[in-house]
Amino acid sequence: MPNYLPQKSKRRMSNYVPLRLEDYDISPNNGFLPSEPPLQRLSDPYYEPWEHIMDRFNQYLLAHHIRRLVREMPVLDTSKLTSPAEFQRAFTILSFIAHAFVWGRNGAASEPASEFLPPSVSIPWVSAAEYLQLNPVVCCAAVCHWNWQILDPNAKDPMDIDNLGTLYTFSGSMDESWFYLVTTAMEAKSARGINAILDAIIGVEEDNPSRVTRALNEIAHSLRDANNLLERMYERCDPYVFYWKIREFLAGWENMAEAGLPYGVLYEGVDDTDTFSLDNWQSLIRRFRKYAGGSAAQTPLLQAFDIALGIKHYPTGEKGLQSSVDDARNRLQRRGVPEPPTANSYLVRMRDYMPGGHRRFLEDLASTCRIREYVLLACSDAFLQAGDEKDDRVVMRQAYNECVGLMKSFRDKHIMIVTRYIIAQAKNSPPSLVTSVAPVSSHIIPRSAHDQALARSSSTHPPGGRLGGDSLPADPTMYPQTNTTHASQPSSSSSAHIDRKNARLARKVDEGSVVRGTGGTDAIQFLKQVRNETANTKI
Repeated sequence: MPNYLPQKSKRRMSNYVPLRLEDYDISPNNGFLPSEPPLQRLSDPYYEPWEHIMDRFNQYLLAHHIRRLVREMPVLDTSKLTSPAEFQRAFTILSFIAHAFVWGRNGAASEPASEFLPPSVSIPWVSAAEYLQLNPVVCCAAVCHWNWQILDPNAKDPMDIDNLGTLYTFSGSMDESWFYLVTTAMEAKSARGINAILDAIIGVEEDNPSRVTRALNEIAHSLRDANNLLERMYERCDPYVFYWKIREFLAGWENMAEAGLPYGVLYEGVDDTDTFSLDNWQSLIRRFRKYAGGSAAQTPLLQAFDIALGIKHYPTGEKGLQSSVDDARNRLQRRGVPEPPTANSYLVRMRDYMPGGHRRFLEDLASTCRIREYVLLACSDAFLQAGDEKDDRVVMRQAYNECVGLMKSFRDKHIMIVTRYIIAQAKNSPPSLVTSVAPVSSHIIPRSAHDQALARSSSTHPPGGRLGGDSLPADPTMYPQTNTTHASQPSSSSSAHIDRKNARLARKVDEGSVVRGTGGTDAIQFLKQVRNETANTKI
């Protein structure tokens, strides 16, 4: 059988060691989901204060008790957690508690989002996140990967979406459960595709186009399942309920000035927050953290398919960087390896919101997988234009292009969902649920000692507003976004303000304004560029 790889590639790949999913905490049967259903309770009674809140989580949130209960909760450590499954549960329930605390507002429309997260949550949450090697904020892993249960273990397909349930939701609604379960089922169904990616890599190693084609057909099967599941989002998740009742709880604290968190959130008890100087408010502001919220970009599944198919994504706003097929092939023939592209920084940064093993898998896959390069080199210009339909190289190219087409179709569907569930809803007036509200002071429970000291100390007021008070500087340009964990110092030159009492992520957006996703991006611009880059990958 002819070898389609240049000599340099053959030498480099001769030392290839096959990737094993188990080495990256990936299940051969469930993909990026755990092999077994997530725990439904931590066994050690030490953690009953957490479990007590989760036992009636929706009731407490509805009755406006979450902030009080969290402040009364003891500071527990994670030393008694004994397995990855226990750390996953701890991270998940602390994520729900933390976001309910920040965004829950105790049900008062006039109460702002909380800029402070008490030590009872922040300390163990950060500890669990460090063990799992991801950021302490709600993410796809928390609400989808580690938040499901099987309803009937004896079902023909236990992981079918109609046989799955969620453990927790913020709203207590079927809509929110369905929103999570579509992703959960997608992850389970796509395990077949993840295994096929590794098989395709071996096919490239063997210079076996037939094996590569079979693997690509398996990948296509998984992508068809993913497309079908995404289309089912409309069945049981209402756009109105999602936008106005669910979405805000999934937001993080990055690019959220318009939602009432211009500085981010301070994790009390972490990062030496007990030693800041009241004489210099900047010493405290620098310790605020800014994290993106839950986002589809945080699932390693889509990034794995992108890497496998050689789909490159570039910085948002940059166009025309995708090389032509001829240029890509010529470069490969000359050098044997592709030139590393400039990556989309948002997608790369979203890997910090994935468990460590999954992030490492993507990194190792990117350094190993050369499926697209193999197809490019195997198919000459003559075959690209008109080839023998029975030739194994032509069949392989067709299988590859089908996978790319299915990825584009998936992203088309995703854009449609974002348009219907977010963009269209943002153009409507908010629901009139509250006709009158009590003064803010009657709802706010005193914070920690140093928070109260801030409120009393005139020397700690940031320019343009009181930290922890009713208003804060509003201009998002005052807070330069960096790749660091913590917030940047705001500018002292602006006098712009926002009404933090009424600032919300779920709100009517002015015509022409940017509608941000929970990850903090310009949702439509980002998704359209990703979709177009996918389409341009076709050979």
